[in-house]
Amino acid sequence: MLPAVTKRSTQRIVFIDILRAYAILMMLQGHFIDTLLAEEFRQASSSLYSTWAFMRGMTAPIFFTVTGLVFVFLLLRDGRPVAENPRVRKGLRRGVFLVGVGYLLKINFPALLTFYISPWFWAVDVLHVIGLSLIALISVVALREWLGGNLGIWLLLAGVMTFFVDPYFTEPSWEGTPRFLAHYLTRDFGSNFTVVPWVGYTFLGGVLGYTLNRQPQWAFSHWLPLLLMAFGWTLTKGSHQMLVNLYQLTGWENFPVLYGNNYLFWRLGHVLIVISLFMWVVPRVGRIPRLVSKIGGETLTVYGVHYVVLYGTWLGLGLSQVIGYRSLSPVPAVVGAALFVAAHVVLIAHIETVREWVYVQLPTWARNRYRLLRIWVKRELPRRWEAAEGQRGLSRVFVAVLNLQRGMETSGEE
Repeated sequence: MLPAVTKRSTQRIVFIDILRAYAILMMLQGHFIDTLLAEEFRQASSSLYSTWAFMRGMTAPIFFTVTGLVFVFLLLRDGRPVAENPRVRKGLRRGVFLVGVGYLLKINFPALLTFYISPWFWAVDVLHVIGLSLIALISVVALREWLGGNLGIWLLLAGVMTFFVDPYFTEPSWEGTPRFLAHYLTRDFGSNFTVVPWVGYTFLGGVLGYTLNRQPQWAFSHWLPLLLMAFGWTLTKGSHQMLVNLYQLTGWENFPVLYGNNYLFWRLGHVLIVISLFMWVVPRVGRIPRLVSKIGGETLTVYGVHYVVLYGTWLGLGLSQVIGYRSLSPVPAVVGAALFVAAHVVLIAHIETVREWVYVQLPTWARNRYRLLRIWVKRELPRRWEAAEGQRGLSRVFVAVLNLQRGMETSGEE
């Protein structure tokens, strides 16, 4: 049995991991029900369905906000300048890695044997944007170090301005943009997430990470959770009028679009309320099961497993194909969601055993290649990154990806 977490010195990290555990478990049940609940039961007039939809809508904002909180907190904890901070290099690697995993999860291997890649492969999902968000956070930290000023203010301005410019990306047509790039800018072609506005939540989470880095004891106070809750409540109730007032003051045409569909600041208010509750409650609970914080630390594993099992991406066969897309009535959907969540909890409880078993099953040559790959990623890749001619190297990669996509689109038309 896993021991409970009781040390006060670790409660701040536990509060973050428990919040992430809450978000990932909410994601599991949300994706299961959204994928399998039949259309005729999706009625806005149903209080149960409306409550579920409201709670599900908080999952992504919480993830992005907590990502910014954790990353900035750890980045600043090292204390060294950007050029000397190992967290910077690790963050860049992690960002590129997450983008790569985002694409890897979309590969259909049987179809790949016939040299076919679905256009859906290029659609951007949450991992792509989180990966780019880490790189964006490092960019803001480096820019602030170069130009000076308060990092908290830099991140706050970056987050708010990202929300403010969202209409520039949602309103125009991106038909003339290369499809690979357009997927990062608009949802019109099938992406679930885009860089704008979601990176804004990461910037704003970074503000809280900066604050807790400067004053970590505030996480155990009464007044910081109370302040976050008050600010969150104000955004939830007053952000619409705030945007109306800004439009009357400036005449900027983005503001009517924003207050016409005020989900960004509205959801930010909910996120701050949830964070305040977890921040206040967790340090005051005597025993936190280690498994809960362990789930929060294995969000990438949970996300990857659920993605392949639910959507059947790798083999073309998953729960959505076996059960039938949006074919269940409410009771089987709820029971199935509970079992789906429970299965992932059991997986994480025994994740070390599972990983060891998978590793042992691999043939010797595969284990050797895996070890060499890890060494290369940790040692050689950073050296080559530093030695590369930055912009030219990135341009070559970008052009190669565009050419690959155009070639597949041409073959698809034929």
